[in-house]
Amino acid sequence: CIFCIPNLGFNTIQKSPENQLKSWWKSYKRNFILRSGRVQRPENDYDTVSEGQAYAMLFSVFMNDKKTFDQIYRWTEEHLSRNKRNGDLLLAWCWKNGNVEDWMPASDADCDYAFALLLASYKWREKAYSEKALRVINDIMKFETVCRNGNRLFLLPGMWGDEENEFLIQNPSYYRPAPFRLFYEITQDGRWLDLIKTGYWILCKTADRLGNTNGCGLVPDWCIVDSHGDVLSAEGRSDNYGWEAVRVPVQVGFDIIWYNSEKGKEVMEKIYYALKLSNAESGEIKAVYSYTGEPAVEYNSLAATAMACFTAQVSKYKTDKLKALLMNMINEESSLQNYYGQSLAFYPLAVEGGILEKPLKPF
Repeated sequence: CIFCIPNLGFNTIQKSPENQLKSWWKSYKRNFILRSGRVQRPENDYDTVSEGQAYAMLFSVFMNDKKTFDQIYRWTEEHLSRNKRNGDLLLAWCWKNGNVEDWMPASDADCDYAFALLLASYKWREKAYSEKALRVINDIMKFETVCRNGNRLFLLPGMWGDEENEFLIQNPSYYRPAPFRLFYEITQDGRWLDLIKTGYWILCKTADRLGNTNGCGLVPDWCIVDSHGDVLSAEGRSDNYGWEAVRVPVQVGFDIIWYNSEKGKEVMEKIYYALKLSNAESGEIKAVYSYTGEPAVEYNSLAATAMACFTAQVSKYKTDKLKALLMNMINEESSLQNYYGQSLAFYPLAVEGGILEKPLKPF
């Protein structure tokens, strides 16, 4: 399939999916990855978050760009590692104006960081990457998980979220079934399989019901699991299908592509049909939807459109209109420095480029 698209700020030419992906990566590095290896967020006062470092490391592995991977890895270790200050191998989540602004780790970034290191060790056959990944993996399990509700294991948002009266603050998009399967393979720690079960339990429950509200198949940005195992809205936090939950398709998508997960297919199908129903009239994907499926804002977003396209791709549905929308948005001048949207745009482009293959077994 050949698309006629703008060249990310250059001339309009026809490109294959492979060349489109290469152009996207060139643009992403130019706009977000500094020579030092720091991944900046132009729309957030040029700050840096651990999530961004981990995203870019993952992209570097899939793009087979070891030089960029090592630059990002080096900066991340030198500036975000909590090792010297706190004694663990997790990452401080926010850096700004030359210093760490918040030393609290974020478990989604830590998981992606370990995932990227593990994939790098498989692709480039360097044991040092897997050794570091193993240490990070063990610290995630040690510091960012907790047992509740009859010994069910939960992933915390960081070193927080375990509230009084056994209320747990949960972010459904933080659970990563495919990486967790790889973590199990390298550690043989069955608790990673337990986290997969918990993740799908939360995703399936919240797709159907949140407290007393019936769902439409979409999952919330945040929720609470109480001491009885009921899943409720988290007071003061979004229960929309918004900027957090929009990443759920990536997490279950890898589990479908690599492991043919039936649970993953169930979650993805519900999201696909909910979005299809919600945008039937407008023909575009809004940036945020309410938990019950109504558009919560009037504007669209690159992030939401990219994830809708990825959802359709993985679910094997027609994607012509979504691809056209996505390609136009990726190349808009206003989107070129949209760090979050461009990051999520990688995944549908990577599907088209055929580079999301399951990694080989460890050496």
